[in-house]
Amino acid sequence: MQRRLITTEATDTLSYSAFIILEESEVKNLATFALSVSDSIAHEDTPRTITELAMSQFSAEIRRSPGWWKCCPESNIKNAWFDSAVDRTWRVKTPSSHAEVKLSARQYKIDYILDELQGYAALRDEKHQCQVSCFERVWESESVLDEEISLALRQSLDKIKALLQQNEDNITTDIIDHQRYPLVYNRTLVSHLNGRNYRSIPPPPSTDIYTVSPTFALLPSDVFVSADCSSVEFLSYINNLDPTRHSGTYVLLQKLLAGFMPLFEHTLTDLHRNNPLVQRIPGSCRYTVWEEPEPPDHSDDDEGWVNYEREMRQWALNRPINLPDVPSTGYPGGLENRRHTVTLRNRVVQVIAFLGMWKECGDNITNTSIQFRMAVTYPKGFSAGDAGATLRTWGIRDGDSCHQYIGEVPVRPGLGLVFPNIYQHRQTSFELRDPSKQGHMTVIRFFLVDPEIRPIVSTSVVAPQQKDWIHKALDDNLDNRLPNEVIEKILNNVEGLMDESEADSYKKELLEARKRFTRASNSYHFCIPFDIWNGPEVVP
Repeated sequence: MQRRLITTEATDTLSYSAFIILEESEVKNLATFALSVSDSIAHEDTPRTITELAMSQFSAEIRRSPGWWKCCPESNIKNAWFDSAVDRTWRVKTPSSHAEVKLSARQYKIDYILDELQGYAALRDEKHQCQVSCFERVWESESVLDEEISLALRQSLDKIKALLQQNEDNITTDIIDHQRYPLVYNRTLVSHLNGRNYRSIPPPPSTDIYTVSPTFALLPSDVFVSADCSSVEFLSYINNLDPTRHSGTYVLLQKLLAGFMPLFEHTLTDLHRNNPLVQRIPGSCRYTVWEEPEPPDHSDDDEGWVNYEREMRQWALNRPINLPDVPSTGYPGGLENRRHTVTLRNRVVQVIAFLGMWKECGDNITNTSIQFRMAVTYPKGFSAGDAGATLRTWGIRDGDSCHQYIGEVPVRPGLGLVFPNIYQHRQTSFELRDPSKQGHMTVIRFFLVDPEIRPIVSTSVVAPQQKDWIHKALDDNLDNRLPNEVIEKILNNVEGLMDESEADSYKKELLEARKRFTRASNSYHFCIPFDIWNGPEVVP
């Protein structure tokens, strides 16, 4: 078997996303494009200093240790963590390069992180065994699914996979392909008057051509969440998973989705407007007095001007500045405080299910991680053109894209992860450790439609469009003596059905729409170039 390097690109999500690893293996790039949902896409955060990003790495590393929340009050363990950070250099990825940061220049940065662990421990949900992951608003758990259900689900999916063909890449198999048989405006039949009338619908009236497709929408399923959040029930079919043939798989997916509900609730709570998250290091850099180089006395002194411009570049990069820092009084407390708690309990929510399986991955693959980045606003409080100030404070150069890399999560067995659409994410590249052996991986993703918006068209009001499903239903229920030609004629006169070639054609169009959106999202949101001369609130 040939060794294959799997690479992924940063992409966008337009819904809350979750995934779980069922094998001791890693994940491909995760992305969904809920073409009918546009909430939260324009969110931008204030940029973090590179020091704070290094502090985030240190904190996340500790919180990946087994039982860290029990150990953080113990002084001997805190001292060991402190010693591990002294003189250590953190490598912080920036939009165009990397920055090396030490936290030991002033030791209270390290003390701040160690004291802050008490807040993360208080925020941890012990009942559901979940906690904040590598960065704010990202939650993780290693207890979403127990081994017995995991094995049963894997066996159920293997049976479905055996009936399918691989994708064109000859690596992946989409078992539940959420991009086939989507809602196609002016074609897909939608129920009206409680099912007494089915007719196609036009695209929703919207001036938002950026995030709302005039052609397609993915079809979520309606899901009821129990009052104690311990169970869920699909109220409508999962698009592209036949409920009559795979009823057992539905039961197992319900158990899995129930495990994700607490994670969804925590992420939604952290996103709520009444729960602003405080930065560790707010503010901007402050300038100290240092005279700049003198220009040449004569305008025709070419050599003098060349030297002056070189000296000015060096001066700008090395001009003394006071970088913003954590409070000298240390961690102020209150990390765990929330003014508003979002709950999904005893509610109907909408979920899109998608499952893909890699054939050449498994425990026979190299290490990999899920990386995140966020769009940020222009930095503030620096002199126009001062590249040294913005680079040393936030790691952003003139012309850099306005985003920051906020952390990564090493993928490990049983990991469940939930994150919002305000972050972009990607999978780091990986390959087979031993190219002579096979490997495999199973990934299940649930995309939660924002529960605060008006419900969108779901499978509750769209009858299955899969022509082969209807064909099988007719075969099972009509007289066996009925000629197949008659059944085909009946099917050809049923409106609203798609055969596989039509579904594949629509999927290609939908994928092209996703690519256009990704380019637009990068151009107008995540990758806006930073103009160091015309930024807002620059210091004269």
